[in-house]
Amino acid sequence: MPHVAIVILNWNGWADTIQCIESIRRLSTSNYDIIVVDNNSSDSSIENIRRYCEGAGMSGNTPIHLFEVFEDEINRAGLDLSSYYGEEPGRRMILIKNHDNYGYARGNNIGIRFALNALKPDYILVLNNDVIIEDTEMLNKLLDTMNKDGRIGAVSPILRSTNGEVQRACTRNLPDFLDFIFVYTFIGQRLIKENRIWKRHFNYDYPFDRPAEFGVLAGSCILFRRQAITEIGLFDENTFLYWEEFIIGCKLATRGWKSVLCPDAEAIHKGESCIKNLNLKSWARYWSIKSELYYLKNYTLQNQFKTVVIKAVLFLESTLAIIDTILKGERSKFDRGYELKIISTLCGNTGNNNAPQPNPLTTLILDFDGV
Repeated sequence: MPHVAIVILNWNGWADTIQCIESIRRLSTSNYDIIVVDNNSSDSSIENIRRYCEGAGMSGNTPIHLFEVFEDEINRAGLDLSSYYGEEPGRRMILIKNHDNYGYARGNNIGIRFALNALKPDYILVLNNDVIIEDTEMLNKLLDTMNKDGRIGAVSPILRSTNGEVQRACTRNLPDFLDFIFVYTFIGQRLIKENRIWKRHFNYDYPFDRPAEFGVLAGSCILFRRQAITEIGLFDENTFLYWEEFIIGCKLATRGWKSVLCPDAEAIHKGESCIKNLNLKSWARYWSIKSELYYLKNYTLQNQFKTVVIKAVLFLESTLAIIDTILKGERSKFDRGYELKIISTLCGNTGNNNAPQPNPLTTLILDFDGV
C-alpha cells in the first residue's frame, strides 16, 4: 500500500481535532502517519491532545505513542525518530508545536515539509481538523482514483454537512470577474442567492456520478501526489487564511496537473467550527479579503477597471457591515474594528499583517461614528 502522511492543522480546536483523529483511526488502511500541527493554541489544545493519546476519551484500548517536537527542531540534523518508528502505524502520531499562529498556508506547510523530508510519503493528505471520516474506505478510494491517471496531482472526496447535504464548495471553477462579484460578495450571498453565475461556479450541473476534473477542490480534505505538491512549491505563504484552494488550483493547472473529485469517497465537514465558536466573522472576513486581493493581483489576469469594481463592491459590503454595528450595537454579528481594517486594506493602506494603518477615508468614518 502507498504511504500517506496526514497533516492536520489545529488552532484552539482540540475537541474537533480529537474527533478527526478518532475517525482516521477507523480507516481500513493503517499505512499512514498523522501529523498534527498546533498553531500556538491558547485553549490547552496540546494538553488535551496529549491526554487523548494517553487514552483519555479514546475509543478502544490502544493508546497512541505521541512524538512531540517544536517547529524549530524539525529541521535539526540528527532528529531522532527511533522511538516513533518503534510503534506500529496507526498507533503513533507526531505533534509539531508552532511558536505562533502562522495561519493556514504556513501552518500546513510546516507539517508538509516535515513529512516530505522525514517520512518520505507517497502522498500527502491535508485534512481540516473539523472533518470527520465515516467512510472507512475513503482513503483507499482516493488512492484508487489517483492511480488511474499519473497526471492527477490532487483528489478530494465529496464533502457533506453534518445534516447530510452535499457542500457545493467541494467543486469550484477558477473564478472570473463575474464570479468575484456575484459569488464572493453580498450580492450573491444575500441579495441574489444561488444566481446563474453562482450555479455555474459551483458546478450545479455536475451529478456526482463519476470522477471529474475541476479548477478548485476543497482544501478541507485533499490528497496530493508527492511529486505534484513538491513541484508547485506547497501552499503560498503570502496568504494567512482563505483562498489557498484557488491558488493551489492555479499552480497545479499551470504545471499540467489535474485536480479531480472522487464522488465514491465521502467525508463530513462541519465548516469553520473555530470561526463560529469564537465569533470571528469580521476577523475571518478581513483575512479572506486580504487573501482575495493577493490572489487577484498575483494569480488572475483581471484588468485595472475590473479590479477597481471588485474592490468597490467589497468596500460597499464593509460599509454596510459598519452601519449594521451602529444600528444594532452588540447585537451585530460584525466587528467594527475589523470592518474598518478591511476598508483601509481596500484603499491600499495595508500596513503590517496585524494592524493596517488608517487612511483619511477610515478617519472620516471613525469621526462620523463619534469614536
